[in-house]
Amino acid sequence: MYPRALKMTLKPRHISAGYPLITTLLCVSRKDFFTANWMAVVESCYQKFNKVKEPLLSYFLFRCTESTSITYKKLDAVIKTLFPPFRRAVYPSDTSLDHFILITYFALMRDVELGTKKVLFYLLNTEAGPTTSTSHNLDLINPERMIIGLSAFRLALADLEKNISRPPFPVDSDMANCSLSISGSADVFSGPIRAVKSDVMEKVEEIISKTLISLDQTVGRLLVLDEKNIILRPMNGSSMTNSVSANSHYHYNPINPSSFDTTGPQIHHSYMHFSVSYTKDKQPYFDVIKTIVDSMPRLMPAGMPLPKLVEIVTRYTVHTDPEVIKSASKALLRIAAQIDSQTVVAGYARFISKIEDKFSDVIQSLSHAEDGGVMKLYVGLLTSWLDHLDLGHLELRGSMDLSKPLDLVQETESNGLLFMCSHSAGIRHYAMEILKTSSHLTDLLQRVTPTISRPLHSLLVSIDKDISATDTLFGQVLTPEMKNRILYHQRRGVEVVFQIAKSEYPADTILWNQLLFPEMVKRSFALYPNIVAHCRLNICSRLVQIQPSIQAWLETPGATGTLSMTKNQKAASSETIEQWRLYLIFACATAVPIEHEDHKGIWSGRPKGTIERIPRDLFRFILPYLSCEHRQIRESAIEGLGHTHPQVYSCLIAELEPYIKTVLDDGKQRNNQKPYQNKRSKKHDRLRISLMHVLERTSYCLPVNKDMMHVIMSYIKETKSFLKDSEVQLEWEYQRLRIYLCGLVEHLYESILQLDDPTLIMSFETRSSLFKMFEEWCGYGVAAELAQQRHVTMMQDVIEQCKDMRDKSSMKQLMEEERKALESACLSAMAMLCRGPLYAYLGQKKGKQGLIQFDTLNILKWIDAIFESRDPKYYAIARQALEAVMLYHQDQAALLDDIIEQCYAGNPKLEFTQGYFQALAHIVTQVEDYPYHIHQIMCLALFKSGDAKKSIRKTAIELLRVVEDRVFSESCAKEYEIGITNSLPAIYKHTQTLLSARLALDHPEQTYSVLSEITQRFEHISPNSQRSVLMHLLPWYRKVDLGSQDDLSASAFMVLSNLFYITIKFGDMYVKETSALWSQLVDHGRNVRAILVYLLDMGQEKRNPWFVIYAQRVFVYLSRTHAFPTVIEETIAEISPRSMVPHTKQTSMRHANAFPLLFVADMELPSYPKKPLFSRGQLAMIYLVDLATEAGADLAPHLPLLVHTLFVQLDHFTSIVCDQARCFLINLIHSIVVRQQAVGSEASQKASETIQWLMAKEGKRLWAYENITPENRHVASELELRDLVGRVVELFTYEDIGWRQRWGETALKWATCCSVRHIACRSFQCFRALMPSFNQHMLADMLARLSKTIADTSEEIRGFALEIILTLTQVAKAMDRAHMEQFPQLFWTAVACLYSPYESEHCEGLVLLDIIFTKLEFNPKLAESFPKEWSSEFDGLQPLLLKGLQFSSVEEKTFELLRLVCMQDHYLPLVDPTETRLMYLILASIPRLLHGLDDEKGIDPAAVQLAGSLVDLMEVYGLPTVQRILATYPIQKNKFQEEFLKQILSSMRDVFLVEYCQQAFMFSLLLVKNKIPYYREKGLLLVENLVPYVTGKMFPADIVIDIAALNPLLELVSTPYCERALAIFNSEIHTVMNEEPVSELIWGTNNFMTSAEMTRRNIHAVVYECSSILPIEHNIQFSLEDYSVDEGRYPGHESDDLMNALKDLDDFFNEDGEPISPSTSNQLKHGSHME
Repeated sequence: MYPRALKMTLKPRHISAGYPLITTLLCVSRKDFFTANWMAVVESCYQKFNKVKEPLLSYFLFRCTESTSITYKKLDAVIKTLFPPFRRAVYPSDTSLDHFILITYFALMRDVELGTKKVLFYLLNTEAGPTTSTSHNLDLINPERMIIGLSAFRLALADLEKNISRPPFPVDSDMANCSLSISGSADVFSGPIRAVKSDVMEKVEEIISKTLISLDQTVGRLLVLDEKNIILRPMNGSSMTNSVSANSHYHYNPINPSSFDTTGPQIHHSYMHFSVSYTKDKQPYFDVIKTIVDSMPRLMPAGMPLPKLVEIVTRYTVHTDPEVIKSASKALLRIAAQIDSQTVVAGYARFISKIEDKFSDVIQSLSHAEDGGVMKLYVGLLTSWLDHLDLGHLELRGSMDLSKPLDLVQETESNGLLFMCSHSAGIRHYAMEILKTSSHLTDLLQRVTPTISRPLHSLLVSIDKDISATDTLFGQVLTPEMKNRILYHQRRGVEVVFQIAKSEYPADTILWNQLLFPEMVKRSFALYPNIVAHCRLNICSRLVQIQPSIQAWLETPGATGTLSMTKNQKAASSETIEQWRLYLIFACATAVPIEHEDHKGIWSGRPKGTIERIPRDLFRFILPYLSCEHRQIRESAIEGLGHTHPQVYSCLIAELEPYIKTVLDDGKQRNNQKPYQNKRSKKHDRLRISLMHVLERTSYCLPVNKDMMHVIMSYIKETKSFLKDSEVQLEWEYQRLRIYLCGLVEHLYESILQLDDPTLIMSFETRSSLFKMFEEWCGYGVAAELAQQRHVTMMQDVIEQCKDMRDKSSMKQLMEEERKALESACLSAMAMLCRGPLYAYLGQKKGKQGLIQFDTLNILKWIDAIFESRDPKYYAIARQALEAVMLYHQDQAALLDDIIEQCYAGNPKLEFTQGYFQALAHIVTQVEDYPYHIHQIMCLALFKSGDAKKSIRKTAIELLRVVEDRVFSESCAKEYEIGITNSLPAIYKHTQTLLSARLALDHPEQTYSVLSEITQRFEHISPNSQRSVLMHLLPWYRKVDLGSQDDLSASAFMVLSNLFYITIKFGDMYVKETSALWSQLVDHGRNVRAILVYLLDMGQEKRNPWFVIYAQRVFVYLSRTHAFPTVIEETIAEISPRSMVPHTKQTSMRHANAFPLLFVADMELPSYPKKPLFSRGQLAMIYLVDLATEAGADLAPHLPLLVHTLFVQLDHFTSIVCDQARCFLINLIHSIVVRQQAVGSEASQKASETIQWLMAKEGKRLWAYENITPENRHVASELELRDLVGRVVELFTYEDIGWRQRWGETALKWATCCSVRHIACRSFQCFRALMPSFNQHMLADMLARLSKTIADTSEEIRGFALEIILTLTQVAKAMDRAHMEQFPQLFWTAVACLYSPYESEHCEGLVLLDIIFTKLEFNPKLAESFPKEWSSEFDGLQPLLLKGLQFSSVEEKTFELLRLVCMQDHYLPLVDPTETRLMYLILASIPRLLHGLDDEKGIDPAAVQLAGSLVDLMEVYGLPTVQRILATYPIQKNKFQEEFLKQILSSMRDVFLVEYCQQAFMFSLLLVKNKIPYYREKGLLLVENLVPYVTGKMFPADIVIDIAALNPLLELVSTPYCERALAIFNSEIHTVMNEEPVSELIWGTNNFMTSAEMTRRNIHAVVYECSSILPIEHNIQFSLEDYSVDEGRYPGHESDDLMNALKDLDDFFNEDGEPISPSTSNQLKHGSHME
């Protein structure tokens, strides 16, 4: 096969298969055949492929039996071909070095000694260079040959170590690949290798040493830590990309990016944050370094100390070649594990601690590589040290050898702390691993040295335990996102601090940078000062390193804070600035005076004047950046200074003073400038804000040092003045300044309070002005609207400057966050400013001192508004403010009262109520002498002991215990604490009731105080709690004694007012509880009288129907108790005729000062437009209305009184009285009739119909409210009343047959005894409707009342008199003749009524007289019953009847009686026994006679009859002349009326007129007063014809007429008869004004009073004839029933002038109504009371 296979190698298409086939044929052929042909095949392959087939060479070396010398001669030819002399490169150069390594490896394994000398040393060029030199010249180093030689030698050593003498045969048919692995172990030999002589190893290690030193000096320092070797890229968060072009076979594909300005081929590597590139010619040397490092520690450089070697290899961990980095990292791990881990760790620690922060991105990028970078390597080395630490050896060596490990551990923790200061989360992750490993090392070392301090890692663990998702953490406020992140990590069950430190989540980063990192630094400094000191040295040096890049921002003109590396390459990146910030925090937080004893030794070896040694230099290093335009740098400087150690605070203030002075000078200059010149400097503004921020951040360091406080106070005042500027107030850019000012003021004032006189630093005026300014910012209280307006204005101005919608959204969010921050800062500062007096006096002299003060009311409103906030974090602030106000104003009792009220107010579940109570409880329990009243605190604690929140109940019971112990020296609170603090409402509510009962029993002296206090607070208690409060009030009411007197005591008034107040306002909601309270008050019938008196008195005082409605409920409550009989008895006793008089009761002030410390509730009744008067009787009746629904049967014995009482109120003008009377009647009918009668019975049906009718009248009067008057003597409402009386009488008769009589008697009693005219009138109407059996006593009562009211000047009183006369008339109508004969007094009563000067009374007298004559006829026996006490001479009935002719309404009735009585000549004593009887009768008949002639058709028959009667009478008395003239009447004509009149007068001249002309003239004038038209005309004609007789023309006479008698003529002045009347006045009548009446008969109006008095006396005389005993004196004055409409419009309020004028007008022009006497005006003012 071989010849044919050989031919295949000649054909290109078969060449790839031919050479593997021919190689295989040679290797399986005979040895002689192989020996004869293999070299030819090798040469052929070399010529065509520039490669040597390893299988042929391996077969030749290990399977041919030629001698070693011959073999190496042939091999030498191959070697010389591959590695030509005088050339540095291998041949062929494009072949992978793996093939050369394998060939060399085969050569070495054939014979180690010869292979080393012939091949290895040749490749390593051992003969070149001086032997005494420690390094090679770079020209003497052949990189590829050295790589091949060292790699092959390492392979051979690996096989020899394993006693392998023959390498495996290559089996790969692919000519391009190496068929065997070329990697070999680099570990320390496990044992001696005899095949290799020591001199060979020494020679190789010497070559390695020289080569390494030479390469290290030339290409070994090309590190990524050199800015010249790398190109940084901004962080974009993407993962690392490594575009390394070299593969594992060291082939390179150079990348030449267009961005690089290079002149030759380069190799480029890309990482996450940087890129590295170098020229291709350096790569072979890098590979040599890698090969040497890969051989360690098996092949170590000869003569090189281990620390030096570690230093070199450590540097290679950050080499530009990533393969070198990997090899170096692995080599260090091997050296540490196999030789000396402590030395490696120490060397590597020193290296990484010196890596500058500007390469942090490089380090972070390397950490993402395959090997994990330098940080992971450091952790691995520490772990290796931990694994190989020999404690037993250390114990044997003693403390001298122990110090090094301890120092290294301290250095490790210092490095770990340093890396914890990194801004990179990845570096912090490895830093924690470092600290954790250090912790394990410390734990191991503690076994040997127990006194060693705890590891730094334990501090992080302690911080982790303190982390909680509360509102604040380590003094800083947590945002919701921060709290969520903490909760998230806690739910994962991992150590929170470690998770946050290594997290790149934004919220976690903020948590670490702002909270956890500063806290870690502060705690580390306190617990591990030495570690922190060593770390601080490194950090301060790093600050100096970073300083130039930070300073570049100050030197860059127009820097805007935007990172732009293209503008200034030296300027720091945002990551560098962030790192700088962290270092500043560390440096400032650990800065202490060098004189401090704890730190003298640490700094003893440091040069003086450095920032790490002297705090002043550190502050000077930072302070210039406070006005830097670059925001991140400025805020970093502020943040660092904000963590200044308190021990160097004074130094900081000293360094800040020049900057503060700059701002103060700027403020003075600004104040002196004109407005248009006042342009602010941006730099000064930044400095102003930064200084305030620093002072605010460092305020926790404030010592009690007046000098420093004055400096800060001056800056605060300047800032306050600046912020008060009208333009600045609306500038959003100063929002942070406002926030910082609030924080600084809060902490400064807290420190000031420690001084004896705080006003020396902050005056009261300054404190007050600061509070007001903060109040305008905080958004709560009275200035909340102003703050909101300013915020809206600022937001509009800022948003208008944003063009992008996304910018607007983010800006809105930012401004809202700023607003909330200012809000929180203001509230905290204001709460602090509340500590101290709220008022002060200005001036030295007391007389001229001025008072300045806070507005306490506004402060309380502000606190209330905070408690009502939706943000829970503000509740603590509100509570602090409230406690401060209470503590510093203990003398303000009203303040404490208001705070207690707030504890009751609102929903108990709200923080508002809970906050007030917690604050009050805290102050009372902590301040032993705090002023309060025991009942206030006791009631509050009792109330809060039923709160739904357990902590509140616990606080309440503790508060009760404290105050009881203080006041009473003992307390029962402990006994109930278990029940009160139980979680079940059923238990703690019941325990609360038991506790109340116990307190009532133990402290009875507090009863009135407790009842007053709880009532005062009750309206503020939430509805959910009010019910339980009422329940625990029961024990306190149980023992109250109100007394039984009509005059209530002060305590009784207070208790009843308060309880009634609760009934009014809360009775509807808590019916059962309110009823229980009243029941406890009247237990066993006590206190009933006091309650009734109170309700009646207050009903009259309040004059409000709503009071009456609520009082009814009280009676319902009382009716359900055992005291019900007493209630009925006392209430019925209040209903009487005299008790129906309404009275105006003034508001009672008798108890105003009885209990100055107790509360008497003011009834909050609904308003009522009118204020109706109530009588006690009305109120008593109304109070029984609702009670009658349930207890009607118990009211049945009092039915006549109750029914009559309600009947006379059914038309009352006060709607509630009217309506309640109607309801009372419904309830009585229902409870007495309907309930007692069978369903469906006649009585039940009638009762139901009546009830339905009454219910239909709801809201209406059952009839009109009207009274009989002289003008209206018959009212329609009487008929309606009569109808209802009949129906009601019929209904109740089913239950009581005789109750009509009893009701009638009751009605008459009320009619004659009641002082209210309308009630008395309605009573008479009820009496007339009932018509009970009549007797003399009834008549006497009626006449006695009539004698006091008849002929009164008041129309209302006369109307009542008419009611009596009408009643007598009805009684008379109801009598038969026999019955009438028993009451002759009725006749004389009618006669007495005729004496009245008033038409209405005269008229009713005529009616009564007519009825009597109808029953008895004109009986002469009536004269026998003439009253003995008659007050005047009785001249018969005719004069009294003739007087009625002046009244048009009774003219007809008068003539009827005249025909009956006067037209007869017998019974003259009763008719008229005087001589003038016939004269008056003729004159009285003349108008009728003349009127009879007016009809042209014929004479009136009635007039003819009248004339005939007169003719007969004249005949009887013998007057023929007069008879003859009257007899001609039937033939008289109309036109001859006056002639007929003259004839009559002429016939009467001698008989009557000569002697009685004056009387005839005056009587004729009386006829003119009659308003009937013909009466005036005919009467005036009669007067005109009598004038000649009066004036003496007809016969001589001296007749004088009283001028008052001419009044009827004056009344005609305004009528068509005016001229005729005036003609009479001008007829020369002789007049005179007489004081005395000229006749006993009253014809005129000049003697009203005499006539009225005569009438009353005559009626009174009749009274004596009715009773055998002395007459009953009814001295009852009618009362004004209602002033509610207009209290100024009742009689007596008119002026005298007006009344006189009205009198005069009435005298002359009164044509309507009845005549008014001359004394009417005075009587209206001073006479009888009227309704």
